[in-house]
Amino acid sequence: MLNVLVTGATNGIGLEAARVLAGLGHSVLVHGRDAARGEAALKVVRAGAGAQVGYLQADFASLADVRRLAAAVAAATPRLDVLINNAGCVTFTRSETVDGYERTFAVNHLAPFLLTNLLLPLIRRHTPARIVTVASRAHRDQRIDFGDLMSLRGY
Repeated sequence: MLNVLVTGATNGIGLEAARVLAGLGHSVLVHGRDAARGEAALKVVRAGAGAQVGYLQADFASLADVRRLAAAVAAATPRLDVLINNAGCVTFTRSETVDGYERTFAVNHLAPFLLTNLLLPLIRRHTPARIVTVASRAHRDQRIDFGDLMSLRGY
C-alpha cells in the first residue's frame, strides 16, 4: 500500500487519479481549495476505496496555505510514497495572490515547487518514491518573459 497525495483532486484528472489509486487499495490524501467540492470529491473517492482516504484543504494562491498543507500531510502520514502535483489554474485577466504574485504563475509554478520542497523529507523516508507533475498542452503556444514573470507589462 502506498501513501499518496493528489493536489487539485476535486475534479478532472486529479479526481480520477485519486479514485483509481484508492480503488487499488492505496491510502490517498485528496487536496482541494474549496471545502464543499472537497467533501463531494471525498465521497466519490471513498465509494470504491480499499484503503484510507482523507481530504486536506489549501488554496495554492496562498503560500501560507501551501505551508499548512505540507504540515498537515506530515501530520497525517509517516511517509509519502507518491506526490501528484495536479492543482492548477488559468485566468484570463491578471490578478494577484495574497502574497502579491501573479495568480496563474503562483498556483501553477510557485505553489507546487514549494510544496514539493517542503515534502521532500517525508518523500525521502521511503524509496522508491515518485513525484509526478501534471501539465497541459497550453504551454506550447506560450512564451515566458523572464524579465516580467509577474506579467506587469502585459497579460
